[in-house]
Amino acid sequence: MQTNRWKTGLLFLMLIASLAGCATAHYTPLGDAGSDVVEQLKENMYRVEYRTSAFTSQEQLDRYLRRRCAELTLREGHDYFHMGGRLDVLGLSRRTAMTVTLYKNPKPVGIPDLQNAKDVFAETIITPPSN
Repeated sequence: MQTNRWKTGLLFLMLIASLAGCATAHYTPLGDAGSDVVEQLKENMYRVEYRTSAFTSQEQLDRYLRRRCAELTLREGHDYFHMGGRLDVLGLSRRTAMTVTLYKNPKPVGIPDLQNAKDVFAETIITPPSN
């Protein structure tokens, strides 16, 4: 009898943990995010951070981070951004920080992987994950 209660309790905790993971995997726009997610390092260089649950896929996290960088670029009046200097931390939650350099038109030449913020913003439509 005692063993069945323990098993039932464990199953209940696992269910709650999995539902909590799904609930925290939604995209948070830059305007709604806390102040600790963007830090200005230089005039056109920022450290951008994104946090999700540990259950969020790497692909989804990368989309969120790219979208966050595009939002920042447009908010600051720039047109292009370059992502570099990435740091990923995985624990009970997943945190990724990225150094982002912003550029204005005309498009700079010779910078690999330069991304157009308007294009990224338009292509990264964020839909809630299916549970």
